[in-house]
Amino acid sequence: MKRLTTLAALSLISLLAACSNAPSVEKPAVISFDASRAQMVTALDGLCTSIDEREFNPPEIPGAETHSQIDCQGFDYFGAPRLAEFVFQDDALVVVWILVEESELDGLEEAFIAEFGEPTSKSETITAFTRVRAAVRKDTPEALYYAESVAPLVEGMFAAAP
Repeated sequence: MKRLTTLAALSLISLLAACSNAPSVEKPAVISFDASRAQMVTALDGLCTSIDEREFNPPEIPGAETHSQIDCQGFDYFGAPRLAEFVFQDDALVVVWILVEESELDGLEEAFIAEFGEPTSKSETITAFTRVRAAVRKDTPEALYYAESVAPLVEGMFAAAP
């Protein structure tokens, strides 16, 4: 009996250790919505294997005077290096897309549910967690985090998604 209890205790410890090493889907700490592009370039130093900056002219964000993006290669997310796209409207960070592999979508969605609770909406292309301004996009496999300032625009896209 004592051996069985010890075995059960060791199994529980192993299970808990495995759970604590599960890839996180919490909004990465470096994401600071409303930060300027220059501030984010500085904050991303050492977190990307390469950084490319882009301007969109004309802006592709409705109502934006300017629209730019930082492409961060090698960003550590969900257990692997990724391409993370930091999107700026009028020099304020408003959206972050982090690309994942299509084969990871089920696990990513499960991790979002475990972290954030049941989704507020779900379609073929988006599983949204509007309470925390996050989503899993399936047509282009990626995680999404967005600022409160663009919540109406982004959540309108969720409502229109197939």
